[in-house]
Amino acid sequence: MNAGHAPAPGLRAVVIDGNGAEMDTTIALCREAGIIVNGWSDSGAGALELIESLPAPPDLVIMELDLPDMDGADLLQALSMLEPGLPVIITGRHSQRLHDAALTLAAALGLEALAALPKPLNAHALQDAAHACEPAIARAAAAAAMRPRCSLTTLRPQAGDVLNALQNRQFELYYQPKTSLHDGSLRGAEALIRWRHPQQGLLSPACFLPQAEAANLVDVLTVEVVRLALVDWRRWHSGGLVLPISINLSPLSLADPHLAEQLIQAVNEAGVPPRAITFEIIEHEEIADLATALRILIKLRMHGFGLALDDYGAGYASMLQLSRFPFTELKLDRRLVHGSSKRPHMQPMLRHAIAAAAEMGVTTVAEGIETPQDRELLRKLGCDLAQGYLIARPMPAAALPLWREKSGTAGKVARTGAVIQLRP
Repeated sequence: MNAGHAPAPGLRAVVIDGNGAEMDTTIALCREAGIIVNGWSDSGAGALELIESLPAPPDLVIMELDLPDMDGADLLQALSMLEPGLPVIITGRHSQRLHDAALTLAAALGLEALAALPKPLNAHALQDAAHACEPAIARAAAAAAMRPRCSLTTLRPQAGDVLNALQNRQFELYYQPKTSLHDGSLRGAEALIRWRHPQQGLLSPACFLPQAEAANLVDVLTVEVVRLALVDWRRWHSGGLVLPISINLSPLSLADPHLAEQLIQAVNEAGVPPRAITFEIIEHEEIADLATALRILIKLRMHGFGLALDDYGAGYASMLQLSRFPFTELKLDRRLVHGSSKRPHMQPMLRHAIAAAAEMGVTTVAEGIETPQDRELLRKLGCDLAQGYLIARPMPAAALPLWREKSGTAGKVARTGAVIQLRP
């Protein structure tokens, strides 16, 4: 076994397999890898009953897609309802594309999709798939510590609450570094807006953006993000950190004909060079007023701002959009990037997007880099920049210079490409 990739000691797994002999093999491989087998079942219903009866959720489920009483798709859905966020390893004898689709389904349902392994199982492959899995207790603690809250028990604010928060300066930005895939140097920092609620603590955008959009407060919120970002830029700059930033623009904002003038004026009044700002466009729906949106983006580009097309590979973000707008940056969606090293059929799409962007002189950024294997693949494919939990988690603005020093990237800050977004 490869000790360098050993899973966390004491991981507790449940094995689900309709084939008795193959289930015995999987159990033996788990024990060889130091994984404790909490229980096993040869049916989906039996497995669900077993998991529900355990005193604590298992750290990991290793499941076969073919079961006598239900198929893998139904079992994944049931697992997601029983234990949200449960890590799963999928096994089977189907095609790699079907396995990958099942893995995508698991992630879409909110499970932690670790890997899809073909049978017969290989000890090294199983151990490599399990090595990133954290025990359930540690996983829950990390989630509570790192993620802003917005659950069903969180009081949903009304539009008036959002406006009051804006007036009382209760919003702040967290930053997630972006680094070069060529040499690891710091190239920017994606910033995420948070609401420091006086009673409920730090809230994610999911708690307030829908209300802001419904009340036509998106532009007001964007202006606040610009203000916060420019303050952080000037503070970093005075401390010797020259880190460009960019700010997400909602498709709703691109219908405001006065938006460009407002943004240009705010940046000029702050004394920040326009080349230090990249405005990022997220398209979750087709832009309704193409002429107004195009005029805004052309105007911003002519004044020296950068423009980024976000979420490429998902929704409406496409090569058509890249070709008809003057974008300077293309962000590859996390759903394309995450786990791509284990999904060969996804790699031609990444290769094509990266090559096309390079020919157009557009910088590429891979979002959702969480494993060294994915980072290495994107580097080999020619992608320029990377961000994700492998690099760093979001942090307060004041913590970024210290992170830069500790990460060994001091003095390597480029002058392009940081990103500020309104969503988590």
